[in-house]
Amino acid sequence: MRVCFTNLGCKLNQAEIERLARDFLAAGHEVVGRLEEADLHVVNSCTVTHVAARSSRKAAGRGARLRPGLRTVLTGCHASEDPAVAAQLNRLAGVDLVVPNGEKDRLLERVREAFPEAFPEASPEVPVPYVPLPFGNTRALVKVEDGCNMRCAFCIIPATRGRQRSRPLAEVVEEVRGLARAGYREVVVTGVQISAYRSGEARLYELVRALLVDEEVPRLRLTSIAPWDLDGRLLSLWEDRRLCRHLHLSLQSGSTPTLRRMRRPYTAEGYAGLLERVRAAIPGVAVTTDVIVGFPGETAAEFADSLAFVAAAGFAKVHAFPFSQRPGTEAEKLPGQVSPEEKKERMARMLAMAAAAERDFRAAHLGGRETVLWERPSPEGMGQGLTDNYLRVYCPEGAGLWNRFAEVELKELAGDGLRGELLQSLSSCRPVTFSTI
Repeated sequence: MRVCFTNLGCKLNQAEIERLARDFLAAGHEVVGRLEEADLHVVNSCTVTHVAARSSRKAAGRGARLRPGLRTVLTGCHASEDPAVAAQLNRLAGVDLVVPNGEKDRLLERVREAFPEAFPEASPEVPVPYVPLPFGNTRALVKVEDGCNMRCAFCIIPATRGRQRSRPLAEVVEEVRGLARAGYREVVVTGVQISAYRSGEARLYELVRALLVDEEVPRLRLTSIAPWDLDGRLLSLWEDRRLCRHLHLSLQSGSTPTLRRMRRPYTAEGYAGLLERVRAAIPGVAVTTDVIVGFPGETAAEFADSLAFVAAAGFAKVHAFPFSQRPGTEAEKLPGQVSPEEKKERMARMLAMAAAAERDFRAAHLGGRETVLWERPSPEGMGQGLTDNYLRVYCPEGAGLWNRFAEVELKELAGDGLRGELLQSLSSCRPVTFSTI
């Protein structure tokens, strides 16, 4: 059976898609990159906003229109909101099976039960292969924890993913080592918020330290650390340059009164102090963040404070979202709902400020030298890749360097990144061969 995967939403969803793809490969199926070639379409959905939920439904229905007879499985957060939503999705045109998050780890088994004719013989018992997938990625994503015990007023995730739980440390280390030995040059450690990681007495600090012990791991990137839960010991690990100078610390608002209504356990001042400590420990670090605009009760003055905070914070990237009412959250029924017109106007201002911050971060690195992990070339044939501190670099010579490291000098701003000049010959950029463990 040929299987195509569609992912919506966060890096955690992407990590799960990669793991599911390997499950299907291990069972003897083929993973394809185009829906037109597939017999089965697996959609890992998102519901963090109403727009994400709508996009998930649209993606689920696309397969039947493109390829008659194609079976579609819808899983993920939109498939896990509540029984009423799941019932509606089961009746959605083009959807043959709905698998909630709680059963996602056994999705292959659920598919086998629902479509036995697609499994004429027993699936072979083989290890999960650490092989490149048809997603074009040079980085592999590894989920280390899931769920959330917080009750932020705006967030539906605790309802769709359940309480926080972590994978055993030894299991994570084994997976990361396998991916590195197979040829992946960067591994991204992801979860709902990885700073909540707990495995016995081990926390995130112990996990990252254990991963860096293995010299075969070329580059390690962390995501989704809660601002109130950043272990100070963790900052010392950035002495190892294989640990990417990149932290995602969700701000949500630069106004303390708004943060209080959001039930976020920090102040704007406390977050600013955290930024100072992070930058003192990790020179050149890229800090990325999320900001919600138009949260219920947000006054013009509070929005101005949030806008000013983003302007002063020096973020490398800002993901800005208009507040979206999600059924079952506290914020859905809070007084002071901001009008759509006001949210639209505030969003335009926040996006402009975010773009300026991102441009300033890139400009601050002009003339510097950075090591790039090269990705697949752009559709136009331009080489492109990422530095460890999340700068996108474009260079014609990089088109032939997929999955290799090479040093560049950053010459000028170019779109969403910078143009780089290669500082070493192509022949000196050692190629990497993927293998199966």
